[in-house]
Amino acid sequence: MTTASPATPAAPSHAGLKARPFAYADIYRHPATPGRDVSPALAGLRKNESANVVIRADGAWLATWSQGSSEAALDERVVAAVSHDLGRTWSEPWTVTASTPDFRRAYGCPFVVPGSGRIYFFLHEGRQHGGGLERTAVEVDAGWFAYHFSDDGGVTWSAPHRVPVFPRDISVFADRIHAHLNHGPQVMPDGEVVLPFTHHHRNGATRRAWQLCWAEASLLRCENLLTERDPTRLRFSLLPPGTHGLRVDVLEHGTNPAVRRLAAAYGGRPVELAANAQEPTVVPLAGGRWLCVVRTYLGSPGYAISADAGLTWTPVERLRYAPGGPFIDHPHTMCPIARLPDGRYLLLFTNNDGTRNGAAHVWDGGNRTRNPQWFVVGRETPGETRNAGLVFGEPRILAEANDDEWPDGFRASFCTGIAMPQYFAAAGRHFVQYGLKKEHILLDEIPASVIDAMTPALPR
Repeated sequence: MTTASPATPAAPSHAGLKARPFAYADIYRHPATPGRDVSPALAGLRKNESANVVIRADGAWLATWSQGSSEAALDERVVAAVSHDLGRTWSEPWTVTASTPDFRRAYGCPFVVPGSGRIYFFLHEGRQHGGGLERTAVEVDAGWFAYHFSDDGGVTWSAPHRVPVFPRDISVFADRIHAHLNHGPQVMPDGEVVLPFTHHHRNGATRRAWQLCWAEASLLRCENLLTERDPTRLRFSLLPPGTHGLRVDVLEHGTNPAVRRLAAAYGGRPVELAANAQEPTVVPLAGGRWLCVVRTYLGSPGYAISADAGLTWTPVERLRYAPGGPFIDHPHTMCPIARLPDGRYLLLFTNNDGTRNGAAHVWDGGNRTRNPQWFVVGRETPGETRNAGLVFGEPRILAEANDDEWPDGFRASFCTGIAMPQYFAAAGRHFVQYGLKKEHILLDEIPASVIDAMTPALPR
């Protein structure tokens, strides 16, 4: 492993962006790869996405992300890099785990155990599409959750340990699931540790367009992650228990314009859309309640509330700027919510209900729905239950990608401009890391003064 010197931090690059007002650093930008006829080693650096940053026990920052020549390529792997100067400079990445001819290992999330400093890396190991298997076969990506662990700060990692498969009626196979992770385990105020994930139906199993398929959000409860020293003895259970996770009842939203546009784009009707709630984040609210925010078909983030530590949940509803206020516009892409250290909330979203920026529906590609990246600050109103009790202020653009092709003539993905953002706090400061065009991993700092100015007043 090589580590960049913190003595002369490089200025963050604005390449590929129209605007980046809070630029702080570049975690990783792949080297120039002229044209498409390049060596496999160089091509394998082009796709970089789904990053997460954690703070190690020694104070260093560790970033992990998925790297490869393209999404679902056979050379996909998970890499990591470290920063010893509060994210200003980063080491060259090294491999945490890699895909094999049998298993796809590409996306996952790290977690640092308080006290011991051990780092776990959770991921979904799905069936690889090699060996002559058709890319659309139902078996592709069917697998299980697993975790690696490191006791040396993420330099070396164990072999994967499997997590038991918990059956749901969405599952195609009895002993495997189609799922993905975007956000690491969350320690809730009551001591529960939960890993939010998306459980989805394989589109080949239903012969439907993948944009219309069934997906639901669940939490993997890590029962003894904070206390068990033997990594082979971790215990897990599923929240909510039973046959299904958090779903969007599409029948209740058949007149929703976003739902109707999406159905029409794929030759169907709203009643033919499957329930879909993906990429959950979970944060605590007052009174011991949990708030889960998910991406939906509805033209807004969806949310649900649990008053019993994840056992039961309210129906998924559209998130608003305030109780009884206008809906927060958002397409079918990640919309994580985070609780700030002082109890305020920050929502990352793209402020598009599927009609703006040239978009035809909530799952449109290119830079149309996942660009620009916006953020908004909220706070909880005591005694209010509508809209989870949350009131949000005026939103602001974090960053905006441009439509220019890279000078090297390569584009890793046509589906996103800016995506998969993550907020985290460190050293009393506020940071957001995100992917640019699924090729580069960037890091911005939002000044505390900006967050204070964006914080809304509570209703009188």
